[in-house]
Amino acid sequence: MARPEFQVTDELRRRVAIAAGSGTMTHEEIAIGLGISRPTLEKHFELELAEGAYARRLEVIEAMHAAALKGNVTAAREYLARTPRASPTKPEDKPAKPEKVGKKEQADREARTAHEGTSWDGLLKRSSLQ
Repeated sequence: MARPEFQVTDELRRRVAIAAGSGTMTHEEIAIGLGISRPTLEKHFELELAEGAYARRLEVIEAMHAAALKGNVTAAREYLARTPRASPTKPEDKPAKPEKVGKKEQADREARTAHEGTSWDGLLKRSSLQ
């Protein structure tokens, strides 16, 4: 007789997302905690292991922020102690892309300054090279 197919419930989805969101449990540990195999966990809870974990972490940060706004000094310190990982960049903050130059143009530019730093440097007139 075959084993019955694993049944996913909303409660299990919530538990997996919370465990994954803590960042302290491996997939193997979560599977053991639920009494299932790791392949079963990854097959049925792929979304919770990835996106659900971040959703749970966001909920905790939102709760911490709300507590800080209500005057909880510990929550305020903990919230402010966290350094943002990425900050949005303004379009003007991005470095300008270098000008694309073709092979012939690049060779021409290099030829104009090839004499610099050589014994020819003082012999050639600058005006004749331009």
